[in-house]
Amino acid sequence: MMALSIMVDSALKILLVDDSEFILQRIQHLLEGMKQVKEVRTATSAEEADEWIDSFNPSLIFLDINLPGKNGLQMLKEIRSKTTIDPTIVILTNNTLSGYRTECMQAGADYFLDKAKDFSSIPDIIQQTSEKLVSNSRFN
Repeated sequence: MMALSIMVDSALKILLVDDSEFILQRIQHLLEGMKQVKEVRTATSAEEADEWIDSFNPSLIFLDINLPGKNGLQMLKEIRSKTTIDPTIVILTNNTLSGYRTECMQAGADYFLDKAKDFSSIPDIIQQTSEKLVSNSRFN
């Protein structure tokens, strides 16, 4: 009898959504060389992000709240209403008022990061998301 081996791809497809080129570059620099990262795409508007979400099917999305046009909170709610995808979503903001954090978490954010001080959390988020991807893919 032959053993069946199943390979699980734990490499992440990441979408970065922010209208600041500086923030996009800063996150991309953090992701460089991380073995869990398969591919990174960027979007500077909600409309551009919507196109990537449908065609790229990211496993992790870093989402700025203050975007031109549709804001990040609206996008978060739309992503969570889709049944075809279930990415980990990290909210990025400079507006860290406690009520705002609560609203984002209730809308389905997995993480809420302050752009001014929480970038050191990104490697841990990458690791946790990669582990989640593997555990959700296992057969029981």
